[in-house]
Amino acid sequence: MEFSEGKLKVPIGHYLYFWTLNTLMAIGTGLILGLMALRVGGVFLLSPISFPAIFGVAFQGFAVSYFFGKRRGAFEYSYLERSTRKGADGSDLAKCLKEVKQELKLGDPVAADAKLKKALKEYSNHLVVNFKSARSSERMGLGREAIEFYRDVDSLLQDEAIALKDYVARQIERVQKKGPTRRSTAPGLQYVLY
Repeated sequence: MEFSEGKLKVPIGHYLYFWTLNTLMAIGTGLILGLMALRVGGVFLLSPISFPAIFGVAFQGFAVSYFFGKRRGAFEYSYLERSTRKGADGSDLAKCLKEVKQELKLGDPVAADAKLKKALKEYSNHLVVNFKSARSSERMGLGREAIEFYRDVDSLLQDEAIALKDYVARQIERVQKKGPTRRSTAPGLQYVLY
């Protein structure tokens, strides 16, 4: 991982991928809500037909926040996770993470957690595996275990990873204050992005 001024050097391709996919998902959400509003009927300040454009434009503010603002750590993590899932490090970890994702799509968090625990034995010092294990622990309602995994992630990060360290610290604080959540905290996952 290379850093410059506390930020991970993310290739331009990931910026484009992240921006395009999330913009399309925001437009799709606007389209669905607009169609539902038309179906229900009623009086609206703006035409429901304009909802996709409104949602697409609204996401642009969030994109700036992910790329340059307070959500930068979440964006950097999305890059690390995507790189790992694509098999950039040449290990079998990519296959394992794809299996975990498939289990979650099938609605089986217990099986996904078991696969993560197996991967954790072999890749105990891998940032993405530990972060996914923390999220999995949260899904299972295990707040203390999730906090320990988040702390492991924090210890694996370099001191220069200011945005990522802040993102992990916010996850720890959130779990301590509000308890574990079944909802994803990662960017784009409100649309089941990656």
